[in-house]
Amino acid sequence: MRAPASPPFRFLLRGSALFIAMLALWWWVLLSPMLAGLRFSTAAVLWLLPDGRSASEVMVEPGSDWMLRVPIPEFVAKQDAVQRAYGRAPGAPPVKVRSFKLEIADRVPTFFTLSFPLFWAMVLAAGRTPRLWRVFAIGTALLGVLAQLSLLLYTAYTIETTLRLATAGAAATLWGAAEYLNVNVAPYVAPLLIAPWLHTELRLQIFSWVEAPAPPAPVEAEKPRRGRYRAK
Repeated sequence: MRAPASPPFRFLLRGSALFIAMLALWWWVLLSPMLAGLRFSTAAVLWLLPDGRSASEVMVEPGSDWMLRVPIPEFVAKQDAVQRAYGRAPGAPPVKVRSFKLEIADRVPTFFTLSFPLFWAMVLAAGRTPRLWRVFAIGTALLGVLAQLSLLLYTAYTIETTLRLATAGAAATLWGAAEYLNVNVAPYVAPLLIAPWLHTELRLQIFSWVEAPAPPAPVEAEKPRRGRYRAK
């Protein structure tokens, strides 16, 4: 007789199947509107920056790549590294710098939305809960904010490395560490943390799997010894 599969194994099977289904839904149906929303929110954030009304823009190139026009604050534009990057000759008057044009491959914002199908699959695989749609809405909103922050951090890091604003070893190390966490850690770890935090049943299941004691070994009943008894 085959032993029943353990609850973690059954959760893994359900989650894998749902993740494939959510990936298909994300890729074929939801990706285009999600990227459109991300472009709109990015344009809104750039518009709110100093001089953003006249020196910010988010466009889609013919090859689907993004072209961002990011306003450069005046105190940044006056730095020697920025002036040299924009062609100021030694001893020449400062160059007026208003914005920085940055081309971003379309795979970058697409990658920052990859955490959504993973979160949805985990929530659905955990089973029903009275607040399922609330968990879906809050978790999706949090991942949307994270995708926006990740894109902005990627933009800032690209501009910083292009203009070489941080030349000190410590500053460069911090920028590199932030970019590594932003690209290689956050999109994968965030859904794994947000889903148990919002989904009470999933959190209880995880702790029960971790803390469940091992079943005791079966003890065979001692057989009575055979012997002869004499009647007194």
